[in-house]
Formats: sequence, C-alpha cells, structure tokens
Amino acid sequence: METTTINHGVLTGNKVSELRDEAFSEFSNAPLEFEETASALWDGTQKVYYHACTANRFSENYLIYCNQLEKNIKQLGSFCLTKAVLEQKGIQFPKLKDMRIHELVCMTSFHFRKAHAALDGIYRDNNILGMTYLDWEFRWVVLCNRLKATEVKIQKIKEGKINVDSMLEEAETFKGDSRTNAELQKPKSLNINPAALPLNGSIAREMVKSEKESAREAEQIQKEKERLLKQAERLDRQAARMTGGFGLIKPFGLDKEDVALVKRKNAEALRKQAEELSKPREPERIPESLTEAEARKILIEDAMKRNDQTALLTIPKEDSDTLHDRWLRYTARVEREAIQSRYGPPAETRKALREKRKKKRK
Repeated sequence: METTTINHGVLTGNKVSELRDEAFSEFSNAPLEFEETASALWDGTQKVYYHACTANRFSENYLIYCNQLEKNIKQLGSFCLTKAVLEQKGIQFPKLKDMRIHELVCMTSFHFRKAHAALDGIYRDNNILGMTYLDWEFRWVVLCNRLKATEVKIQKIKEGKINVDSMLEEAETFKGDSRTNAELQKPKSLNINPAALPLNGSIAREMVKSEKESAREAEQIQKEKERLLKQAERLDRQAARMTGGFGLIKPFGLDKEDVALVKRKNAEALRKQAEELSKPREPERIPESLTEAEARKILIEDAMKRNDQTALLTIPKEDSDTLHDRWLRYTARVEREAIQSRYGPPAETRKALREKRKKKRK
C-alpha cells in the first residue's frame, strides 16, 4: 500500500540558527523515475500558475512568476511527449492523468491575454510602450506554437507513425533501482577545486559592461579632480596678487587681505574635495534593511525613468548575484551624479554652455 508523505514548512518568526539538522536518510537517493518526477513538477507548476494568474499584472511578482512558469511549461511539454511514448508501450501513469499538452496550451493562452491587457492598459493610460509585456506576448505565442507541434507529434506516436524504442530507453534508465542511503553514511571527500563550467555568455557580457562602466566612472572622476585642482590654483594666484595690497576693493568695500584669505580657504577646500575623489570608494552593498525585492523595484523604477528598455526586460529575471552587481553600478552612478550636482557640470558641458551664451550675445 502506497503511503502519502505530508511535507510541512517552517513557521515565520523562527530563527534559522534554531532549526534542527535533518537526518542523512531523511529522503531517498534512489534514482528518480518518470512518474515521480513529472508528478512533483506538475504539482509545483500548478502552484506557480495559480499565483501568476492571481498576481496583479503590473506587479513585479507577476513578471517573476511568468519567467518561472515559462521554464516549467517547456519541461512539462517534454514530459507529455515521454508520457505518450511510455503509454504506447502499455505503461500507465494514474498520477499524470491531468498532465496534458492541452492544459499547458491553456496556461500559455491565459498569460498571452494577460500580458496583452497589461501592454494595452499602459499604452492607453500613460502613452508608454511596455516593452516587457510586448516581449512576453511573443514568448507566450512561440511557446504555444511549440506545444501544439508537440501535440501533433504525440498524435503520430499514438497512431504508430513514430518509432518510440529509442525514446523509451532514455525514460527507463535506472528504473527500479533502490536507495543506498537508508542508513547514515559518511560522505566522500568533496572536490575542493572542481573542473570549471563553460563560460556563460550573458555573465561574460555583464562583466565586460561592468568594466567599461568602471573605466568611464574613473575617467569622469579624474576629470572632476583636475577641474577642482585648476580652480584651486586659480584662486591661489588671485590671492597672491592681492597679498601686500592695501585699500578697499571697489565697489564692494572689502579689504584685499580679507578677500585673499577667503580665496585661499576656498582653494584649500577644493583641494580637499579633489583628494576625497581620489580615495578608493567602498562599494555600497544592498542595505540589510532593504529586501532584494525592494532593491529590484528601485532598479526597475530607475530604468523606467531613464527609459532603459533593456534593463526593464532583464532586471525581473536576474539572479541575486547579478542584481547585486547592478545595485553597485546604480549607487556608483547616483554618487557620481551627486558629485556633479555639487561641483557643477563637467568641463565639456560648461564649454558648450559658454559657446551657447556667446551665440546668444551675437
């Protein structure tokens, strides 16, 4: 008789440090079989689908659920194909009677319509083209078409038009093997330095982009430092010319020595500002008081203000490490803009403004 395991979670408010260790034999390490795997993933996908359906279409959570749901549906489409192969061989799966391509097509159709409604609503009320939702419309259509093509293949399998023997060998691999961790065992030594995985293209691009932004930031800081030092030097020269002079500066009625002293103080303050710019800046990590979801929301709002459609598409999908790197670049840019607002625009901008004023005078 088959027993049903009831899994419980951890109540909120418990400290992680107080949780008990789990037994080495808590779960079986017997190789996964098809019905168990597909049943568990189908159950998880149903949960994701429900929350994606009920989440507000304009919320960050909705986009996160969509990203996961898309991955799940692709995998379950393959499972439906495997199920058809095994059933053709006379194997039945009572737990998977509801797992069908038709159900997956219904899921994609629902969220195609939801994404379109979001796109249409944003454009109608704000005259903004929500590229994220437009992208999801196309993704759902592509996935829906792939599912329909899979259903055609399944029908051919049922009609005996496709040989299923090779597909059956893969699905039946390790079937019937028993678990080997029924008792507590001492794990083998872990490989400290495992072979490196292939380089992920998206990570490589992100690293190159980050290096370019860092180089640009360093260049801007250097220019700002040079500007401050030149301004300080100019004030020193002006103060030197006033030193030793007597009388008042017309028409303001100020003593030359006092003015010279003020200029020297200002020059010293500018040199200190330049020195501060040269100091290595500690990266501003995501504060502990800020959750990852809140940081992600701030970055999305920033991307919307800058009309950065690429960022709007990628931020909801980024993992924690990538999001953290983006947060560091965001805080660096905010700090750089703050510096520019305190000390005025860069030299190139000031030059352009001077040229503009000259043209107006003419």
